[in-house]
Amino acid sequence: SSSTPSYPQQNQVKATDKGTIKVGFYTDPSTPNTTDQTKISISFLNKDSGITQQHIDYKIFIKKGSDQVFGIAKTHTAEGTVIVPFQFTDSGTYQVTVEVDGILFQPIPPETATFTVDVSTSSVPEFQLAATLILIAGIVAAVLVPYRTKLR
Repeated sequence: SSSTPSYPQQNQVKATDKGTIKVGFYTDPSTPNTTDQTKISISFLNKDSGITQQHIDYKIFIKKGSDQVFGIAKTHTAEGTVIVPFQFTDSGTYQVTVEVDGILFQPIPPETATFTVDVSTSSVPEFQLAATLILIAGIVAAVLVPYRTKLR
């Protein structure tokens, strides 16, 4: 069964360089940052039908410039979709390369699809969390201060 994510964030679909299969790519959050862990979602799609292709052998590399910052050795997905948690430590532009090495248990010459990810330094939710904590502290103080005054 294929499940479609409800958040098509930074959603990109590209054919591999030799065109045998398509690779879907998105990140959560949609704008990755150095504060929060990013979930990189990759799906392998039949080039003709667009339906999720099961049983893929693949590798993943993340580079910043010429430096590889992360890599997954050849592995297998039975479902045809994979989520890779990754913590970006520096802001900037990264390249995520997905290499396909096999389809339906048949090895193929390596084919790649590369996606660009722009990483920012911080996230907006941090502000929301701080504002929420300040609001809660204010409410607690407003409730407790009059109560403590009555006790004296």
